[in-house]
This record gives sequence, structure tokens and C-alpha cells, in this order.
Amino acid sequence: MIRPAALLLCIATTTAPVATQAQSAADQFQPRRGLNFDIWVRWMDVRDMIATPGFLDNYPDWRAHVTADAINALPVQGYDFARLPMDPAPLLALGPGVGQDALIAQIAATAALVQASGMKVIIDMHSFPRPDEDWGVESILSDPALFAAYTALIGKIASSLTGMDPTRTALELMNEPTNDCDAIWGDAAPEWPAQQIALYTEARRLAPDLPLVLTGACWGGPEGLAALTPLPDDNLLYSFHSYTPFLFTHQGADWTTGLETVLHHLPYPPTMLTGQIASDLAAERLQTDPPATQANLNRALADYRASADGDVAKAAQIAAAWADQHNIPRNRLLLGEFGARRTAEDTEADKASRARFLCAKSLSASALGIGWAVWSWSGNFAVADDTPNRRPDRQICAALGLPCQ
Repeated sequence: MIRPAALLLCIATTTAPVATQAQSAADQFQPRRGLNFDIWVRWMDVRDMIATPGFLDNYPDWRAHVTADAINALPVQGYDFARLPMDPAPLLALGPGVGQDALIAQIAATAALVQASGMKVIIDMHSFPRPDEDWGVESILSDPALFAAYTALIGKIASSLTGMDPTRTALELMNEPTNDCDAIWGDAAPEWPAQQIALYTEARRLAPDLPLVLTGACWGGPEGLAALTPLPDDNLLYSFHSYTPFLFTHQGADWTTGLETVLHHLPYPPTMLTGQIASDLAAERLQTDPPATQANLNRALADYRASADGDVAKAAQIAAAWADQHNIPRNRLLLGEFGARRTAEDTEADKASRARFLCAKSLSASALGIGWAVWSWSGNFAVADDTPNRRPDRQICAALGLPCQ
């Protein structure tokens, strides 16, 4: 367990994953310190993407907003792999044909572009909720016809990657499947294991040597991973995501539904939240967000303050215990996403809290021999600025144990 003192005094060191005898391509891949690239720079509805001339000529569109120097600098900054989110929605909307094939070709080309820098890549088929459209993750998982189309798409993408070095290339079959929370936390029958096997079977049929990345249900959390029965294939990586404590990592995020949406300047770790700070936060939010009642805010802040600083390590501990139980080498585990949102008025104290969190979360994984990929290169959770050169934040680099200058 990480002690509170270590959280306050995080230094720029990380422990490399425990070496194992490399056998499969997944073993040789060995993700250690990674960066999640952007999903989109310009967010659009899928129909608008397709209707806008030239928009999908850069898929994903960060390729039109980032310099080659920015990509080539990443290994020097200390990253050994990149997780490349690829939104499957436009491919599903286009359906089989020339348009879809062109986007699949761009996936392989994008992976090769990043690999040319010296990094390994995980092509992450990054499904996510699109509540007002037909091609979001919930639609894929609940509509048998759309899931069949998605399965066929995964097979095509896997096939397109077969010519790439399998020790430096991996395919993640689906990002954060949202179903089965009621199975993991209740007694409902699970659906995701069978769905993931269907995706795996198609990908493996068409790409027998390609490392594949599997994940658990219920938003890809560690509990979802712990509910999985591993497949008899040693060329697999297993990923989990963790944004715990959520009240801290998502403060101010207007796309969530909890009280984190109305909070800013919450400190990390929880022991830094004094009674006076909690009172000030509650009073400030009540002036601007009347729906956040005093009682609810007080309860949420009290729960956060009462949580142990070491809780930040629980996700990695759950994943490591699951891997050990099933004799899966820990170098095939990946904390595929973690991060903390920049607040609306990002103060020096806010940045310091964010740095402490990123240090503690990355250290919780690397200390157990688990690789990690921070979320994300730009945007609200950025570890660099949003200019085309993507200059890294030195304070964040130090927190992650990276040597970038």
C-alpha cells in the first residue's frame, strides 16, 4: 500500500515491470509507460463527419493538428508505447465498402506513423457512449445486428494489421464495455464474456499472431477484469481502467451525473481536505449551483475525506491478484487509462494535487510490474499543451517519473 507520506513526496521514479521469459508476442510487447492519444480534436456527430468534405481524410483528425516532431519527441520524453483511440462509429455508419476500407487503411497507416518514432502501439477501438446516435457503445452491445457488424469490422481491422511487427503492435477489441455492471455488482447474468469471445474469435481467426487486448465489463474497471475467466491464449494482454477517486479525477466534468460536476479545487490526497476547505468548497458551489444541496455536498466531501489515501492503489492490486490467481504474467497487464481533469481555474494548488494523483496512480501499477497509459495527450486531462508541438508539462512529467525536459 502506498503510504500518505509517499503521496505527498512523490518523486520522479518508477519501478519497471518484473521481467519474465518472453515467449509470445504479447510477452515481448511489454507495455510500460504509455500515452493515450486523442480520440478527436474536433468533436462532431457521425453524420456530420461523413457529410463534411475531407474531414475523414485524417482519421483520427489529430494527424492534421500535431507535428511530426511532437510524435518523435515522445520516446525521448520517456514513453515506450502509445494507445491510439480509434472511434469505430464512422466505420460502422459507413458500413462495408470503399469508405470503410479507406478508414481501415488509415488505422494501419496511423499505427505505422507512430511506430516510426520508436514507440510500440495499441490500436484501441474506442467505443464510447453516443446517446443521440446509433453507433455508440450501448447500441453496439445491445443491438445484435450492430454487434455482428462490429465483430466483422474487428476482423477486418485485425487482418489489416497482420503485416506489422506483432511484438510492437496490438489490437484492443473494445474500449470500456458499459454493460454487466448489474452482473458484477449484483446477480444478473453476464453478457460481455460471450460478446468478447465472439470478437476475440474473429480477430484471432484473421490475425493468428497479433497480440489482442481484452478487458472486463462495467466500463473496463478492475472489478470487471476480476470477473473474467481468462482465455487459453498466451498472446493476450489484459487491460483495466481506473479513475478512483472519481470525485477528484472528474471534478467539473459536465458530462457526468454526480456531484463532481459542481466541484472545483478539490485537493488530493483526501487527507489534505480539511474541514475548512470542505466548508469553503460547499459554500462556493452553493452560490453558483443551487441544485447541489448543502447536505449532499457535505456528504460527498465527508466521504472523500474519510477515504484512505492508499485507496488509489486498489485497482492495480485487484488486477495483480487476478493475474496471479490465473498464472498470467503481470507484464501482460495494463492500466490502460488513468488521469485527472484540469479544473476550470487551474491554480498552482490544483496542479500540485493533480501531479500527486498521477504519481500515486502510476506508481501503484509500476510497483506491481504493471504497465500504464496516462489519459491523455491533450484536452481536459492533458499532460501536454494543445499546440501542434504538444509541449509536455514538466511538473506532470516529474510526477509520472518521465525524463522529459
